[in-house]
Amino acid sequence: MPEIFTKLGLDYKLIIAQAINFILLLIILQRLAYKPVLKMLKERSDKIDKSLKQAKKIKEELKNTEETKIAEIKKAREEAGEIVKEAYKISEQKAQEAIERTKSKTQEIVEKAKLEIKAEKEKSIKETKKEIAEISVLIAKKIMGNDIDENKQKKLADETLAKM
Repeated sequence: MPEIFTKLGLDYKLIIAQAINFILLLIILQRLAYKPVLKMLKERSDKIDKSLKQAKKIKEELKNTEETKIAEIKKAREEAGEIVKEAYKISEQKAQEAIERTKSKTQEIVEKAKLEIKAEKEKSIKETKKEIAEISVLIAKKIMGNDIDENKQKKLADETLAKM
């Protein structure tokens, strides 16, 4: 076999030396470069996995937060609706109370006015009767002459008023 190497122009001692050098180089590179590079790649892979897990966790928390926010907004709207309903109910009640008070006061004013009108009417009727009686006495005096004395005059006025 060494002849084949010489015919090809190769030195088999040199090939063996290069093979030994190559094997030594592989051993040195494995210890000095390959292991640190693998360690660095593993650390980077772990860091990426950790970041992905954290991103997934953040995404879930964001989803939960969004659901919580929606639930709270819904609850707040319901509470606001209840408050508005209650305020409307109270305002209706207050308005009804005001209407009742106004009706009551109006009724009182009407009753008072009726009493005043009745009293004024009675007063007016009394004055009218008195004037009619006085006019009747004057007419009677004119017809009978001035012969009517005070007693007769009073009696005549009372009779006239009684007839009315």
